[in-house]
Amino acid sequence: MTTAPLHFAFIAAAARTPDAIALIEPDGGRLTYREFDELTDAVCRWLQRAGVGRGHRVGFCLRKSIDSLAVMYGALKAGAAYVPVDSGAPAARNAYIMANCAVTVAVVEDALAGAVETELVQLGAAPRLLRVHPAAGGEGLRRALRADDTRAAAESAKVAPTENVPDDLAYILYTSGSTGRPKGVMLSHENAVTFVDWCSEAFAPQPTDRFSSHAPFHFDLSILDVHVCFKHGATLVLVSEDAGKDPVRLGKLIAEQKISIWYSAPSILALLAQFGQLPSLDLSALRQVLFAGEVFAVKHLRNLCEQLPGRRFFNLYGPTETNVCTYYEVVPPVPPERTTPYPIGRTCSHLRSRVVDESGHDVERGQEGELCIAGPGVMQGYWNL
Repeated sequence: MTTAPLHFAFIAAAARTPDAIALIEPDGGRLTYREFDELTDAVCRWLQRAGVGRGHRVGFCLRKSIDSLAVMYGALKAGAAYVPVDSGAPAARNAYIMANCAVTVAVVEDALAGAVETELVQLGAAPRLLRVHPAAGGEGLRRALRADDTRAAAESAKVAPTENVPDDLAYILYTSGSTGRPKGVMLSHENAVTFVDWCSEAFAPQPTDRFSSHAPFHFDLSILDVHVCFKHGATLVLVSEDAGKDPVRLGKLIAEQKISIWYSAPSILALLAQFGQLPSLDLSALRQVLFAGEVFAVKHLRNLCEQLPGRRFFNLYGPTETNVCTYYEVVPPVPPERTTPYPIGRTCSHLRSRVVDESGHDVERGQEGELCIAGPGVMQGYWNL
């Protein structure tokens, strides 16, 4: 069966439930699926007029917002791959990433654009730059589109999204790189969609769910947050960087926004368990807690499970190159005598695995070795490497 492009599931959800809330920003801005679909169409039209098409890359350097997600989906609709960079990182690093993968367009927060543009010029790169002044509800992006190209922004005809093939790139996520220079992990539509489909199988999301968006968009945890949520017509609640590090604010946010599926690194959940005052909050909507990215210390996991009875807890594991490749459901209670971390579990159903020794031979069950992963979720390679 041919894999449909990543963004087609969102388009289908917008057609099914146009009036459902798609996105909620930290400052209260929100859009329905119809409104967000229309905004991404406007971005797509602007990108197409800027020369963006299938096989191109679109970079963005924006704080987590409706604007950044609209650029993401507008790029996908235009047939391009999106390349998110960290708006809090040095301009030199962000310019290097955009120059390295030769983005055709860079959408940059206005306050950061001057420094990024200067660094791009020094690298000999000259992408089309769109400056966006932040405003709630996607209004900052709308104003930027209108100011740059009135005709493209004013059109209202439905965009016919580009028909990507499974091997076309959907996004490039840059990791720190063992050499100290960022390296771009290339993920195709097939890579992304097979992962999103596995998440649907494993976690059974519902349109009534409200997903947390805790991870920045340049981290691979965001793929589950964003694309699984939109596939099912659920609501994505964006967590600001400041709130994301404050356990008291986070606990209140989970309660007030009625988040039902939470996904973050264990260190954040450990802080929530210790300092989030969870027993005093109404967290009745929360039904699944997913964590990945590091080992969850057992004493903190036990504490969290005791404060959140009746929930399901999943340990997810995998590098950016595969996204999640193994998973394990932690079934409470965590025994008081347990001190060893829980395992990374079994291989996801869309992948295959082996554990091998230094000679490449399979090890005996229970012995140490190197985990090797194959299948449609494995990246296409590193950009230009």
